[in-house]
Amino acid sequence: MPILFFSNSGLHGDLLYSLISDALSFDWEKAEISKQRHCLQHYQAIVIDCWQISINLEPGNLLNQLKNLHHPKILLINYPPDLPAHVADQLKQQKLRLVCDASANQEHLIRKLGAALQNAERDANDKLTNGLLLTRREQEILSELTSGEPNSVIASRLHLSEHTVKNHMYNIFRKIGVKNRLQASNWAKLHLQAERI
Repeated sequence: MPILFFSNSGLHGDLLYSLISDALSFDWEKAEISKQRHCLQHYQAIVIDCWQISINLEPGNLLNQLKNLHHPKILLINYPPDLPAHVADQLKQQKLRLVCDASANQEHLIRKLGAALQNAERDANDKLTNGLLLTRREQEILSELTSGEPNSVIASRLHLSEHTVKNHMYNIFRKIGVKNRLQASNWAKLHLQAERI
């Protein structure tokens, strides 16, 4: 799974992305802040360059900018070194991890971010392993779900009741950590083939 690097457009963001993606051998993608907020669950981690955000906003508004992002591993870099403790606490309550402030040198940033991403990679592998615990029937239903057919059609194809399909869907969503059929279908397209091996 790739790692998404969020930054504002411009020289600073491009240089930082180049530095990090060259130094840390992960699969990287870059997006501008507020341009990509969908499908975040398909990333192993989200790394956010807070430098431009902190320049353009008051420190208290940093939380407002970030709280609309939902992902289990959001890593903040380049945040203001004088970030007030109450703002840092609010960010941590939102499950955002403060990795490295803007006063860090390149070596320190790469070392801290690399360690945080290795932890994220282990967590992602654990999540995928948990996802592999889908039963064969759940895999069949998830495969049918990618066709976009309603539960009644899926039930008919698999010779099940619609209620049984609905129960399986609930269990599938819980196991793979998605909230709706579209997310489940996208997850299946990325991971289902690996499960059948």
